[in-house]
Amino acid sequence: MAKKDTVTKVKVTKEEKNEEKKQKSEAKLAAKEEAKLAKQQALEELKKEKEANKKKKEELAKEIKELKQEVKSTKEKSKKKELKKQIKDKTEERKDIGARDNYFRDVRKEMKLVRFPNAQEVTKYSLAALIFVLFFAAFFFGIDVLFALVKGLFN
Repeated sequence: MAKKDTVTKVKVTKEEKNEEKKQKSEAKLAAKEEAKLAKQQALEELKKEKEANKKKKEELAKEIKELKQEVKSTKEKSKKKELKKQIKDKTEERKDIGARDNYFRDVRKEMKLVRFPNAQEVTKYSLAALIFVLFFAAFFFGIDVLFALVKGLFN
């Protein structure tokens, strides 16, 4: 009877462990899906913003072209000077579209795309780096000892 109880307890604990593993894997999958959706949404927002900026730039390009034609057709020096100043301002405005005002917004959107490691991954990679360093420390120590022995043989 005691053996049956321990066998059933072992089975129950194995089933519980399997259930826990299953729940953890489901949670990881859900987190990955959530991150994937967030990335997709952020990318879609970036695409929409780029399209809007492209339209603004095209509109400004048309205005600049019209102003240039107007400069060619105008004979007054003062008006030409004024039109050239407007062209210069429009080209500067065109260059600045999507640059200054959107910088911090873009940083925030990009940071949403970043995937930070969990504690298990940090531990895994830290151990890998430590093992790597220890291996090469031992390797170079061995080479140093070998050269010292060789040098000792020739002295």
